[in-house]
Amino acid sequence: QFPHDVDDEYTPKAGMTFPTLEEAAAFYKWYVKRAGFSTKIRNTNRCKETKEVKNQLITCNREGKWVSEIPYVEKTNPTCGANCPARIYVHAVKKTRLWCISKVVLHHSHPCCPYQAQMLPQHASSLHY
Repeated sequence: QFPHDVDDEYTPKAGMTFPTLEEAAAFYKWYVKRAGFSTKIRNTNRCKETKEVKNQLITCNREGKWVSEIPYVEKTNPTCGANCPARIYVHAVKKTRLWCISKVVLHHSHPCCPYQAQMLPQHASSLHY
């Protein structure tokens, strides 16, 4: 487990609410950059009738177990899944029309590097906050 040095008020917690899914995702992206890792949207569920998003699972980019099919010696930037458990689960609350973080896992199965986060493709376009 690898902890992060991000202020507690900027760390995602279960029960936090946001007016929109986009604002929840932006808050997590801000945290992710300072913690030194990148993410991917693992799953999105939609309402069958309206097609509106009901919930979303955002995980560490190194979630899962996989190895590239390209041989290690040929790949310029080798990566592999590290079975990382870090994630947040965000869902829509029908009564309030707010988005709530209901599950949070902050620890990683690999080291993260906040000082080099701007080098990650996800953060390259957002160098200036």
